[in-house]
Amino acid sequence: MDNGKLKVAFIGAGKQANWRHYPPVSSFPDVEIAALCDFNTDKATETAQKWGVPRTYQDYKHMLEEVDPKAVFIITNPKDTFELASYALGQGRHVFIEKPPGLNVNQIRVLAHYAEVNKSLTMVGFQRRFVPAMTALKARVDQRGPIHSVMVANLKSTSDFSRITGNGALDQLTSDGMHAVDNLRWLAGGDVEWVTSHVDTIYIPGPVANNVMAQVEFSNGVVGQLHYSMVTGGASLQPGATAAGYFRAEIHGKNITATVDADRLSTIVADSGEQEVFDSKVFGEAAGSEPEHWLGFWHQAREFIDCIKESREPSSNFADAVKTWELINQIYESSAV
Repeated sequence: MDNGKLKVAFIGAGKQANWRHYPPVSSFPDVEIAALCDFNTDKATETAQKWGVPRTYQDYKHMLEEVDPKAVFIITNPKDTFELASYALGQGRHVFIEKPPGLNVNQIRVLAHYAEVNKSLTMVGFQRRFVPAMTALKARVDQRGPIHSVMVANLKSTSDFSRITGNGALDQLTSDGMHAVDNLRWLAGGDVEWVTSHVDTIYIPGPVANNVMAQVEFSNGVVGQLHYSMVTGGASLQPGATAAGYFRAEIHGKNITATVDADRLSTIVADSGEQEVFDSKVFGEAAGSEPEHWLGFWHQAREFIDCIKESREPSSNFADAVKTWELINQIYESSAV
C-alpha cells in the first residue's frame, strides 16, 4: 500500500551508519526505511530493531528487487562502494554514498557517468557543506559582497595511519582529508585554476605523508588555503573521541570574516565592529540537539530527500565529487614538481 512516504533502503549496518545516517533518515516523517542489508546477520537484526526497519537482507540484489526502493543509502567500506552503487544506478535508483566515493578517481567518474545515463540523483556524504553554522555564516559573508579568500584546516594527532588509510588501500588525504579538500572547493565556489602545495612526512618514518599544505586559485578569483595534518594538536582518533580532530574554516568577504568550528565556537566580525561569538551547536537546534544536527548529517540527509522529491541535483553529486578527487591529485602532483 502506498503510504505517501518516499521509500528508501540502506546497505550497511555498521558503526558509521548507525552513528550518523540511520538517526536522521529514520526521523523524517515523509520517509520510510523499508529494508536494510548487511552481510552480518547480527548487525542487520540489531540495527533493524533499533531504527524500526521491518525487513533485513544479506543479499543486496534480492533486497532491491523485492523492496523496490526509490533511493538507496550505501554506507559501507569504500572497497565495496563501486559494485553496490553501480548496480543500484543500473536500476535507475537514486544513490547516496559515503566518502571516500570508491578506491580511485576512475570509479567515481564511472559512477557519475552511470548516474547521468540512468537519470539518477546522487550525493556523496560531504556533510561539512551542510553544517548549520557553516551555511549560516557563509550566507552572512556573501551578503557583504563576493568571498575573496577561504581557509580550511583539518588537524589531528595520531600515529594510527593504517586505520585512516584503510590499511593502505587509500592515501590519507583521500580517505580522511577529503572533507577538508571538498569544503575548500565548496566555500570558494569556482573551478580550480592553479595549485601549489607542500606534502611531507614528519616525525614518523614511513611511506604515508602526514602533513599537507596547499594554496589553490579558483576561476572566480577566490584564493583558498588548505592545511591537513595528522601530527598537530587536535582531538585523537581513539574510540570515544567526541571530535575527529580540529576542523576549522575561515571565510573572508568585503570587510567581513567568519570562522567556523562545528564542534566548538564560531565567530563573525564586520568592519571594525565587535566580534560575535557563537556556540556552533545552536545553529542546528531547530533540527535537534544531537551531534548529527550540528555536524551537518541531518541537513545533508534532508537535502538528499528533498532533491529527490523536487527532482533537482544535489550539490555534492557524483560528478562534483570527481572535481574534489581531481583537486587532491593536483595537490600531490604540485608537491612533486
